[in-house]
Amino acid sequence: MPQIKATRMELLKTKKKLKLAEHGHKLLKEKRDALIMEFFSTLREIKQLRKQIGNKLLEAENALQRAEALQGIHNIERIALGIAEEPTIEMTTKNVMSVLVPSVKEVKTKVEWFGFFESTSELNYAVKTYRELLPTLVKLCAKQLALQKLAEEIQKTKRKVNSLEYIIIPKIKKTQKSIKFKLEEMERENFTRLKKIKEATQK
Repeated sequence: MPQIKATRMELLKTKKKLKLAEHGHKLLKEKRDALIMEFFSTLREIKQLRKQIGNKLLEAENALQRAEALQGIHNIERIALGIAEEPTIEMTTKNVMSVLVPSVKEVKTKVEWFGFFESTSELNYAVKTYRELLPTLVKLCAKQLALQKLAEEIQKTKRKVNSLEYIIIPKIKKTQKSIKFKLEEMERENFTRLKKIKEATQK
């Protein structure tokens, strides 16, 4: 480790470094707190979406299972080929404290579906319910991915905050204190030397 010069210029540089580190620490803490707030807000939205989906998804799955029991999986796969127009999903991104998280802009799907004449009411109901749920399911997936990204960024920001708070800032303060002490010591030595010179000249 290079020896720190005990000069007033070096002390000034150290003060600037400390000020910058403390400012960075403050900004990172604000970012961490904002990310945590967004994280819990997203988590609440996910819980609400799961609640909305829960019962309907179970109904659709049960209807599909009944249709499979009545018609067989191969017939259902053949009938499913008649489902027209695939849904279109338009995604965008949302900037949360410099973290880009996915956001659903629009999901287009036709709820109506007219199956073949051999299609059962159970299959029709399952298809209709799944299509109604699709926008919410896509939104849920996007929210869960956003939650993951936020969690990763929170951890990164926490590490930076802790590094500044417990390592970098204390180290700068220690260096500043050491330079001050050495400068004061040099001033005392100079004062003693000048005093001795003055006394010698007065004899």
